[in-house]
Amino acid sequence: MSDKESGGASAKHPDLTEDTKPDTGEDPVPEVALPNDFSQCPRTDLVILISRMLSFLIRINDSIPKDNSSELTRFHSRVPPQISVYDYLMRLTRYSSLEPAVLIASVYYIDLLSAMYTAFSLNSLTVHRFLLTATTVGSKGLCDSFCTNSHYAKVGGVQCSELHVLESEFLKRVNYRILPRDDNILNCKAERREGLFVTATYAKENRGPNNGFNVLDTYYQKIIEIVGSYDSSPDKTKRAHYVMKTPPAPREAEAPKKKRAHEESESAGSQASSSCKKPA
Repeated sequence: MSDKESGGASAKHPDLTEDTKPDTGEDPVPEVALPNDFSQCPRTDLVILISRMLSFLIRINDSIPKDNSSELTRFHSRVPPQISVYDYLMRLTRYSSLEPAVLIASVYYIDLLSAMYTAFSLNSLTVHRFLLTATTVGSKGLCDSFCTNSHYAKVGGVQCSELHVLESEFLKRVNYRILPRDDNILNCKAERREGLFVTATYAKENRGPNNGFNVLDTYYQKIIEIVGSYDSSPDKTKRAHYVMKTPPAPREAEAPKKKRAHEESESAGSQASSSCKKPA
């Protein structure tokens, strides 16, 4: 049993709280400034943000008319589960000790899977099974320690055999490319077209500097931009406008400023010296 499972169903993150209050519409919506680093974001606020993002996407996709010939996927439920997206994601986060990177990656995986599996879309019938699968895969791919499938399945409310099927389906659809990278979709499509795995050498030659290593940071920033406002999503779990703290000035820009200030100081000093003449 891993360290994450040793706490059992009562294991909780210290930064997970249930201080959410119903919307009465009486008080002004408070503003909450979030850290620039997603790993420092309070877990509850991160879960709320992602729930807002998912609810935002679900509202759009549920409104799109579908005919009877629409393909069902492994991620479809017969009817929408009774548990809300927020409550389900909070349950997964609390009892499976999900890390911030895993939570952000679950949003990235929506784009990745949708691009490679056109029959899939995130809606009220697919969101729960997708979340369970995405957080299971993300925990294994991005974390040093993780739980067993039997634990994840129990927390997620499915049979372990079903989670095996969901996990296998997800991995095959994305060609096992579960590390967030900017070029994953491009590489997956090339591999599907050519029937060959894109090697690290090929990827390196066709990849820009630092490609992909800021993917989760970018998603974190975009989520705040899109659904940080309380009015932007159907999810009304917490009355709060989320904004990102003003980022500090980049250190690279400080050095030239100091250099210019030093040069200006020296120039001013030399001018002052030349203007001072010795008395005759």
